[in-house]
Amino acid sequence: MKKEEKIYLEGFRSWAEININRLKNNIALIHQYTKKDIFAVVKADAYGHGALSISKILQTLKPVKYLCVATAEEGKELREGGVSAGILVLGGILKDEVELFKKYNLVPVVSDFGQLQLVKEACIKKIHIKFDTGMHRLGFYPEETDRIIESVSTLKVEGIMSHFPSADTDRKLTESQINQFRKIVNRFIKKNIKPTYMHIQNSAGLNYRCDFCNAVRVGLSIYGERPSPDFPIPVKTVMSVKAKVITVKGLKKGDRVSYGGTFTADRDMKVAVVSFGYADGLPRDLSNRGYFLIKDRKANILGNVTMDMTVVDVTDIPDVYEGDTVTVIGKDTQREIYFEEVAKMCGTIPYEIMCRISKRVKRVSV
Repeated sequence: MKKEEKIYLEGFRSWAEININRLKNNIALIHQYTKKDIFAVVKADAYGHGALSISKILQTLKPVKYLCVATAEEGKELREGGVSAGILVLGGILKDEVELFKKYNLVPVVSDFGQLQLVKEACIKKIHIKFDTGMHRLGFYPEETDRIIESVSTLKVEGIMSHFPSADTDRKLTESQINQFRKIVNRFIKKNIKPTYMHIQNSAGLNYRCDFCNAVRVGLSIYGERPSPDFPIPVKTVMSVKAKVITVKGLKKGDRVSYGGTFTADRDMKVAVVSFGYADGLPRDLSNRGYFLIKDRKANILGNVTMDMTVVDVTDIPDVYEGDTVTVIGKDTQREIYFEEVAKMCGTIPYEIMCRISKRVKRVSV
């Protein structure tokens, strides 16, 4: 953390430390493992990590060929923030976004014939074409391949792509998708259309062989979370979420804690009130079941998580004082709370927990 950031943090009760070296190393590890170009997914504010600052770092890394956003508006924000790298808009192009695509040099993912006609009329030459091989969300169906090939003669098909819905849970489906996508790519090549990029693998898809593809489109893994227990790349978590202790106080046996009094002290206790709640992105599902790290030791959450504060048990943690730093998620000194662990406690996925970290939690580079 830079000196000026430490000074600035004096006015903040919570912050997220973004470990730049880990980010860079994750990219290097993924590239080393796959030997493919990387399309880095920075949509949804780079999964809560801060899209602009993350994108400025990623665009300096040689393996990264594209930054992927969900909407034209996200692409616009990156361009206005000084990002010069290629930006691929995964969510396609709408009629009222045409001028944004042209003004900010954004590349659309085209997934239906309406969008295909739109980019022709708008004279947007460079596109990536998406095929639906099993996700059943966006994309042309494989049987439409020949019709598409006939329709793109005036366009630069820079990329052909598809997407895995269940690479971490359904091997049979995923391998079927790979085979379908291989046939589509071969059909384009046979018709003398050779895209610069062929990409179908997401983070979970890195467990599969796709030798005919030359790029991977990854988000979760570059931020250091494993999409499955057998993920083969030793990535490390990039974000650590911190907060400050507001006060430390005692409880007597029988005292009830927080809204609804859902925790009752079964002994005399010492608790810390931490300046982090569901408005900061802490799932309320962690009430009475999650924990923070204080001085590298577990401090269990007591009672309901509230909007701005959470109470934790520090009875057995000595020397906890007002203003002390608490690790909400991420690395403390030695111990670490992983987004994956928090997600499992909440019955959700790491993506959601990352994206929940709110704007009032300041992002700082370390």
